[in-house]
Amino acid sequence: MVETIKIMAIAAPVAYLLHCLEEFIVPGGFVTWYHHFRPALNKQSSGYYWCVNIIAFIIVAVTGFYAYFTNNNNSGLIISSSFLASNALFTHVFGAIKTHKYSPGMFTGVCLYIPICIICYVVAFSSHLINDNMLVIYIIIGPFYELWNYSKYKRLVRVK
Repeated sequence: MVETIKIMAIAAPVAYLLHCLEEFIVPGGFVTWYHHFRPALNKQSSGYYWCVNIIAFIIVAVTGFYAYFTNNNNSGLIISSSFLASNALFTHVFGAIKTHKYSPGMFTGVCLYIPICIICYVVAFSSHLINDNMLVIYIIIGPFYELWNYSKYKRLVRVK
């Protein structure tokens, strides 16, 4: 079971790179789609989104690296995989439903991020790497960034 966590530690950053490839290159168009989803942010440059993704990738890569090379230190990986799954749901899936348009990044988010997150939760919990209290805490912490972004956007829209 611990080998599975090590595989997820590699899979999470690789999935992130594939996700960025889908968002920005094939089929690309994430920035345009996102501005349709959140029109008040249409002044953000594509460079801004690249920076956000680079920072997030570094976090996912570091937590994966740490989980891969240490024993029983999987908290960062579990939280970052939960963040990725939350991004897939709150930005890509809900955004596609709201806009009635395909969200670049939704395929990799749904097909990679969500399974990686679920596998991390199940393996860490069933291997007794985390207890039920920590599992609940990680499930709560995961969507914080997405919820914070949503609340910032709602404040921005109210101010305008």
